[in-house]
Amino acid sequence: MDTAVKNIKIENLTSPRYVKPYQISFDLCGKPVRWECVKAHDSVSALLYHEDKDAFLLVKQFRPAVWFNIQSAKTGPLNLTQEGEEGYTYELCAGLMDKGKSEEQTVIEEIAEETGFAASKVERITSTRGALGFGGARQTMFFAAINDDMKIGEGGGIDGENIELAYVPVKDARKFMFDESKSKAAGLLFAFMWFFDKFNR
Repeated sequence: MDTAVKNIKIENLTSPRYVKPYQISFDLCGKPVRWECVKAHDSVSALLYHEDKDAFLLVKQFRPAVWFNIQSAKTGPLNLTQEGEEGYTYELCAGLMDKGKSEEQTVIEEIAEETGFAASKVERITSTRGALGFGGARQTMFFAAINDDMKIGEGGGIDGENIELAYVPVKDARKFMFDESKSKAAGLLFAFMWFFDKFNR
């Protein structure tokens, strides 16, 4: 699979589809404050445990904002070519709550679309708020056990998501959590810790 990302352009956002920038003004301790924010859809995510492999199934995909922040931290002009792992993230299977369906229906659909597994049952873990300084959207996290008998397709997502599947053996998961060469969100680390605690692993 050709994973190269080419012809990168940085442009101002016009007619946004998924995020809406706005500003809030308020008084804090008697002083006026202006705060820049972004309105985004709520979402769902799923920690997937593959029983036959004794491994977590994650999704790996290119995240432009992560790539941009990595590039911006470097000295000199932006390198407008993606190299190696830069910009690729390891994530829980997840999706936006933008179809008018329940959280459970949405997460089961996302599991099928992104990983190719038909999860027969999902367990709700909890909900959290993300990007607290400027976003605050809610994400509800679920857990599902899967196995090879549930495989119904190749996964990979829809609409050009180009998602890769990444298995992390449970025995290697703690090392993976602290491997900073693999970009990941705090929610994934929380999900792993939840699993270790619930199943005494």
